[in-house]
Amino acid sequence: MRGTVASGAGSFIITLDGSIDDTFEISAPGVDVIVEVMSVSDVSSEVKQEIMSGAVRRNLAAFEGFPTAIEIRGNKAYVLNFFNRIEIFNLDQNPPQRIGEIVLPPESDPVAIAFLDDTLAYVVNNIGQSVALVNVETMQCELLIVRSDSVPPATSICQNQVITVDLKFFEDPSAIAIAPNGKVYVTNNNLDASFDPKGNGFITVINSETNLVIGRIDATRANSDGITAIDNKLYVVNSGDTDFDLVTEENSCDFDFPPSIDVINAESDTITNTINIPLSAQNPNVCSPNRIEPTPDGKFGYMGLALVGALLKVNLENNTIINGPSDPIIITPLDVFNFTADIKIRTDGLGLTALFNTDQIAVFDTTTDEVNPFPFIAFFPAGTKAEDPDSEFFEGVQSLAIRPGIPGIDFQGADIFFITAANSTTLGSINTEPLTSE
Repeated sequence: MRGTVASGAGSFIITLDGSIDDTFEISAPGVDVIVEVMSVSDVSSEVKQEIMSGAVRRNLAAFEGFPTAIEIRGNKAYVLNFFNRIEIFNLDQNPPQRIGEIVLPPESDPVAIAFLDDTLAYVVNNIGQSVALVNVETMQCELLIVRSDSVPPATSICQNQVITVDLKFFEDPSAIAIAPNGKVYVTNNNLDASFDPKGNGFITVINSETNLVIGRIDATRANSDGITAIDNKLYVVNSGDTDFDLVTEENSCDFDFPPSIDVINAESDTITNTINIPLSAQNPNVCSPNRIEPTPDGKFGYMGLALVGALLKVNLENNTIINGPSDPIIITPLDVFNFTADIKIRTDGLGLTALFNTDQIAVFDTTTDEVNPFPFIAFFPAGTKAEDPDSEFFEGVQSLAIRPGIPGIDFQGADIFFITAANSTTLGSINTEPLTSE
């Protein structure tokens, strides 16, 4: 019980803390007790959506092209843009203001960024078959590490500092992580012109002190994509492949290319364990997992999926799958096409996942895996499709970022930021502080 308040004529209002659908029994000897129960489950879906939409702000800023990812460092947001630039926003301004950009060589297509420190960051360029070293203070590209057959003509953009590497070290680079020892790891999808696997994926290793490529680690399966550094281990998700039906124009899991997770020791640069992810005939569209997002204690990790609105869960202590394709954590129905494009987990253990095809952001509790835990009683509507499910268009929520610190204490305003990319190219935000404050 949180307290009682006199309400006149000998009556009292009693306030109780609880979760959705909790039951309370109140008794008082010699006193007539009349209890009116109001449950969150009694609230209509329209009211729930209105409550959640009140925390969302969209169209905060328009990008000069197509955004591919967003990362936050301190009070700044860095939005990677398909049109060869990184746009920088000051989050202390309301709405966030664009304060500059870092220009990359033409046809780079930056898709991922990892910060070495507060000044330097490495950027993965998927089409450019390269990794750029950028200075976020001077907003300059300082160096380009590029496949020898893909050197761009405009190397002056990176101060004419170019390191060329053999063709075997870059083939559709897609993600990046930096280990505590300073080594940089870049995953490579290794796809052909039709975006089918040419073979297993691989990981390129770079020495951050010399910026020289010092090795290649061959993955156990195809389409090496997401990578996560936890202590001295790297977790690489080999997402496998999907089949596209030209008649139905639908994707499904390719059972010839099942996914796996390779565990790499950052000291020896060897794969020390492989977690196989068996596909399920019962759930034929539950496949193609992306990057592992770990819980704050590093014990568990969650992965989104490319074809359905669901999550997989892995035990990172004993390297076992907890929720695999046969029993995923379901966010939206498995018979409806969706894409949990990105996952971020707050320091309090609250997880958020983007639902690309329905323009929503879902919340889940990593201690119980409950979706929409109180007070997050519905999905956050983050685009056109969420507001009008019958719409033929969707904006495509594809990347999330959490501002470090405590909302209302360390900073004011939004703590979650997101980008959309399908039919809209704008920055959005969510302020969760009013929902959780007393």
